[in-house]
Amino acid sequence: MDTRTITRRLSLLLLLLSLGFNLNADVIDPYTAAQGPFTVGPNERIAEEDAVVLTSSVLGGFRVAAPGVEDDAAAGSTTTLVIGGGTYKCTVDFPNVDAVNNYGGCAGGYDRGDGPVFDLSGSTAFLFDVQSVEGGMSLGMTLTDTNENISVGLVQNVTPGQLSIAFVQLLSLTGPGADLSTIDNIGYAIVNQEGEEGSVTLGEFSTDGPIVDGPVVPTDDEIVAEELSGSYFDPTRDGEGCQNTLERDGASFVLSCYFYDQGEQFWVIGAGVLVNGQVIFSDMIITSGADYGSEFDPADVVRATWGSMIMTWADCNNAELELIPVLAGYEQLTLELTRIVPTVCGGGGPTGDAVPWMGAFFDPARDGEGFHLAVEGDGSTFVMTWYTYLDGKQVWLIGSGVRDGSRLVFENIVITSGAKFGSEFDPADVLREVFGTITADFSDCNNFTATVDATLPEFSDIVLDVTKIVPGVCP
Repeated sequence: MDTRTITRRLSLLLLLLSLGFNLNADVIDPYTAAQGPFTVGPNERIAEEDAVVLTSSVLGGFRVAAPGVEDDAAAGSTTTLVIGGGTYKCTVDFPNVDAVNNYGGCAGGYDRGDGPVFDLSGSTAFLFDVQSVEGGMSLGMTLTDTNENISVGLVQNVTPGQLSIAFVQLLSLTGPGADLSTIDNIGYAIVNQEGEEGSVTLGEFSTDGPIVDGPVVPTDDEIVAEELSGSYFDPTRDGEGCQNTLERDGASFVLSCYFYDQGEQFWVIGAGVLVNGQVIFSDMIITSGADYGSEFDPADVVRATWGSMIMTWADCNNAELELIPVLAGYEQLTLELTRIVPTVCGGGGPTGDAVPWMGAFFDPARDGEGFHLAVEGDGSTFVMTWYTYLDGKQVWLIGSGVRDGSRLVFENIVITSGAKFGSEFDPADVLREVFGTITADFSDCNNFTATVDATLPEFSDIVLDVTKIVPGVCP
């Protein structure tokens, strides 16, 4: 496995939370703070709150750690991570050691958060106390500085004893490589070698010299979660796009994106949290199988992992969206998104008493379809997408609305078709047709009744009572 693969796996496994710290030591982690045991298989993830442990015993005051298995690995494949009592143990098991997609491992990391950077310039190497190794296992390291320069290192065959990874042996992945005096993030991943299974047990993780606090780097362009909700599109690709909303827990983002595949609509949806101006939506789900309206049956919904998306904001109105599909037939690409209704960065996001209405909604009795409502930056523009089905295939319906008291009226809801995915997308191919009207009557910020008046013959009128997926306290 090459260093770029190690880095990608690390980025997909880590969900690094920004927290402050102040610790001067040469020990990065003594592994006395417990986590696990956690066991995951393909398409499984541990809960975000389980991935993070807060303790003054580790560098930065918190550790992020997570096991992972390649989503396409053989059924029955598992990775187990257990930390505590002075050891870190990662075990990868496969029922078929010859499967090409049998990859798994464990990742860990330490981040500067909003505090001073890590200054590693007084040290020359990372030191790992490797207590035991079974099978073929590798260890990869990443250092990222405050300018997002990255250095990586890889030990292909880990053996018992003291493992030293010299800083001078790290390879530059971007720019000149990471500046040791302004390190923003330290990360590592233990992974199996191709086709093999095994385990690694580590003792103390340290450096050969002191770690001191560097400067506190100003964040004038800080990305604020409350300012990121809204509808986004690539102006060169009008006809497709995404809605991103900060849910009522104040931490979770739900991203829904709507595209085309050989002229037909499809949509994907997933959740993530903001970390240093970026959200990794590691499990974007695509569905099929159900029907429209009164014919909808949640038991008919078939869910599959479409892939992942990484959304990185340049400012509160503009973001780069990297699409990383794992489902066959979809290419990887990057979209340059801008907000449909721009807002003033630094202004705190949308204002007004309708902001608590924003979010993702569904009918618990009709799990598998739902509404995504964005209150745009001006506080008075509303965009809603309804994700549903027709004859077993996904369809999405979208429109902008106006407010009338506790009601939102979305006239001229449209349905589209005609375009293709990825590099074959041409906005001139998008065909738009008026679907009808949707009226949302809110009983409170977490619940509304959707009255659907369809004008197209293949769709019937319907009334749906929906509730917010992540409810909050209403004003």
